[in-house]
Amino acid sequence: MVDKGRRYLKTRYSLDSLPTLQGKKLHFDSIAEMITTRAQEIPDNIHVYYYDQVITYAQTNERSNRVANYLKKKGVTKGDIVSVMVLNSPEVYYTMFGAQKLGAVAGAINYMLKGPEIAYVLDDSKPKVAFVGSEFMAEFARGWELAQHKPIVVEVATGIQHDAKIAETTLADILATYPADEALVPQSLDDPFLLLYSSGTTGYPKGILLSNRNQFSICRDMARFGANEPGDVMMIILPMFHTNPLCVWTYPYTYQGLALCIRKMFSPQDFWPAILQYGVTIVMGVPAMYAYVVNAIDPKDIDMSKLKLRYAFSGAAPMPQEVVQAFKEKFGVLVVDGYGLTEAVGVSTSSYGAPIKPRAIGQAFFEQEVEIMDDDHNILPYGEVGEICIRGEAVMLGYLNKPEATAEAIRDGWLHTGDLGYMDEEGYIFYVGRKKEMINRGGENIYPREIEIPLEAHPKIAEVAVIGVPDPALGERVKACIILKEPGTMTAEEVKEYLADKIAKYKIPEFVEFYTEFPRNPTGKIMKGELQKMHK
Repeated sequence: MVDKGRRYLKTRYSLDSLPTLQGKKLHFDSIAEMITTRAQEIPDNIHVYYYDQVITYAQTNERSNRVANYLKKKGVTKGDIVSVMVLNSPEVYYTMFGAQKLGAVAGAINYMLKGPEIAYVLDDSKPKVAFVGSEFMAEFARGWELAQHKPIVVEVATGIQHDAKIAETTLADILATYPADEALVPQSLDDPFLLLYSSGTTGYPKGILLSNRNQFSICRDMARFGANEPGDVMMIILPMFHTNPLCVWTYPYTYQGLALCIRKMFSPQDFWPAILQYGVTIVMGVPAMYAYVVNAIDPKDIDMSKLKLRYAFSGAAPMPQEVVQAFKEKFGVLVVDGYGLTEAVGVSTSSYGAPIKPRAIGQAFFEQEVEIMDDDHNILPYGEVGEICIRGEAVMLGYLNKPEATAEAIRDGWLHTGDLGYMDEEGYIFYVGRKKEMINRGGENIYPREIEIPLEAHPKIAEVAVIGVPDPALGERVKACIILKEPGTMTAEEVKEYLADKIAKYKIPEFVEFYTEFPRNPTGKIMKGELQKMHK
């Protein structure tokens, strides 16, 4: 019998005791109702900082209503999909909240996709209307021409020139001409409100449908940590077609009535100036961003007396402990690691508020159960490696148009993540890699993180990714892909010698290759599949 007595976090704070939620409504039927209500409760509170724009809750709501009234005129009704392919900006909120006011599903499209990939998303999701930024209009038009399903197109004009002629109007015209009358329609907690696509690293991406109920679970849990104070400002720098900026930060911070500082993208030169200018107290990034900031920026160049930043959160990939330590030493700010995936609204574990354990990705959120299971769906004892599985109200409705994939992912209410890890006796989860990334060398299972962790501690190594490469005799052999802090300062043999007394001999990489950069997805995660394709 597996003891479950200490496996889960206990609620630290009740919602009605939190300073950020005092005097605010706590329970809603929909995310759209939430923004409508907050605009009534705190109309003049700042919702968004965007360069020289300061946008209140009332203004976000008003502009969302104008979009909703346009969509209504175009025949958009509850359950329809409205796509958004827009660079990080407040316009993402106006278009998404506008669609959600009508009970429609806001569908984020990755703005890095190319024409054929865009065509696939359009034919798979069949949006009635698509809002597209000028930067991406030329490529979107390619996809639109290739797709059988052709939605109405609205350009979110940003001054970028292109030759596409498929837009019927602009968002600016809609905001200038349509009424701001409240457009909210009744909805239920189990209605879908958001459609996000997976990265598609193993074939075509899957559309992940999330419900109002799913999202409110994360809104409540993020608040219950008690990490926030009235007046907090959270900076968004990850791409807003991704689950993290939307589900983990936008909706939960809107739930608490806090402010969001949106940047178009991560910029090392803009990182500290923006934090200081807007009084940012919370920031979210990925390990590669923090590593760059640590290595490239001198704290002497920052006016630390003006710094209000309390926490930096990290996700998407394991956070090297050396970066956490260096960031704390240089800037006085703790980087808090966590874990999540879109199928569970972006976050399921966190190290916030508990003693930090090196290399742990935290403990389960209050409203989620996280277990480690074997291939037969049995919960494993502490310390044993298995698949990370999640149960709770945050687990997605399912994959759009893919009932078989949904049934494979969700079994007996448990979401099978495809990630491998183990749990200690205090409920901390330790990530060891993707199930599909596990290396089988002559019958021995090797987890990439076993090798990456000691390599990350080497003072000459900036970043590392361990992969398995095909071998006719052993099935797979181990390869270490390494970026050095200073090129040419280490040889392959030195890497192997360094590991000799740290890991078993059969785990030592037989191939070592040095890189200047890694292929990455939009959130900064190293694309190991691409590295495997590059192996010669």
